[in-house]
Amino acid sequence: MFKSRYFKTALGIYISYGMLGMILILLSSNMGFLMKQFNTDAAGISFLISAEGIVRSATLYAAGRLSDKFGRKRFLCLAPLTMVVFLVGIPLSPSYGLAILFSAFAGISHAFMDAASYPTLMECFPKTPGTANVLIKAFVATGGALLPFIIAFFVERNMFYGNTFFLIALIVFLNGLFIMGRKFPQQNEISASNDKTDSNVKFSSEPVFRKEGIALIIIGFTSNSIYTAFQMWMPTFGQKILGMNQLTSLKFITYYSIGAIVSVFILAKLLQKTIKPILVTAVYPIIGIIFLIIVLIFKTTTVATISFALAGFSSAGVLQMAQTTMGELFWRNKGATIALVSTASGIAAAVIPASTGLILRHFGIVYVFYFMLGIYVIAIIASTIAKMRYDKVFGKNK
Repeated sequence: MFKSRYFKTALGIYISYGMLGMILILLSSNMGFLMKQFNTDAAGISFLISAEGIVRSATLYAAGRLSDKFGRKRFLCLAPLTMVVFLVGIPLSPSYGLAILFSAFAGISHAFMDAASYPTLMECFPKTPGTANVLIKAFVATGGALLPFIIAFFVERNMFYGNTFFLIALIVFLNGLFIMGRKFPQQNEISASNDKTDSNVKFSSEPVFRKEGIALIIIGFTSNSIYTAFQMWMPTFGQKILGMNQLTSLKFITYYSIGAIVSVFILAKLLQKTIKPILVTAVYPIIGIIFLIIVLIFKTTTVATISFALAGFSSAGVLQMAQTTMGELFWRNKGATIALVSTASGIAAAVIPASTGLILRHFGIVYVFYFMLGIYVIAIIASTIAKMRYDKVFGKNK
């Protein structure tokens, strides 16, 4: 990977996702400040977060199709510009309605990134697409782990909370300039190569989109549902159930992200040698539900710290593995088919903040985590179906 002529291109993409890891939890991590600024409650901020997911979902498939047609680079260069509008606009917004508009820019940016990044990485590293894509999760998790420290730096000095937004905006903009100057694979050459390569792969049974394709799309929804819910509500769980203060409770995000980072580097190694991406989608939800149950039974700081870290471990790379498997099975239109998984992920980013916000408002934080148990059950069922179909499609050829 390091010797590839597209290494710098991939590095720019990974840095983008490191910043995205911060951006995804930026609103929930600054919930107290935003509630005061917009005169609303936690559910109101969760609806603001949902706006990003709604726009991302509405944009993703079209962006995927267009990236197949017009090239990945254009979308990866547009993404930072729209994200900067969000990052600068939110802390300066005088009204809740205008803030929703700025959140829409974040959704557009996220859609552009996902639609172009995953196919680009598969084209940059055709021999190790699973490893290339799962490393995205490492950078997302790293960004999530670092954000609480950046917030704490400004809060402890009584500085404007928006400085965190402005700092991230600067890095996003500079990285966009870096990506603009990088070389990208020629899609026509890669496609020709893929046609030749994939023609040598003998399917024991032809892939059926309405079976394994739909199952992978559901995994896209459940994987991001789980990630979003944990990142949003772990600090609230710490404050409401464990009696922690705001800054201390934010450390749960760091522990969760560290677990994810460790998992990604283990996966990156294993994916090169011994396991297939589809196996990760089947095993990880089972690990995650076990530790969520442990958190809900014991409700202590020590148990929560360990369990949240291991839940983070089990969340790492599931979405990326579903996207990689989708591209592997339906490789002729991988930009569009991967975008369908990303769209489901975007729907989760829209639905989960709003629905869990309502659950919190009417029932309490514990019931948010009960709701997550149901999401895990759906994930386990979908991943089992996808794994069985994958084994049937490839038979002994994989």
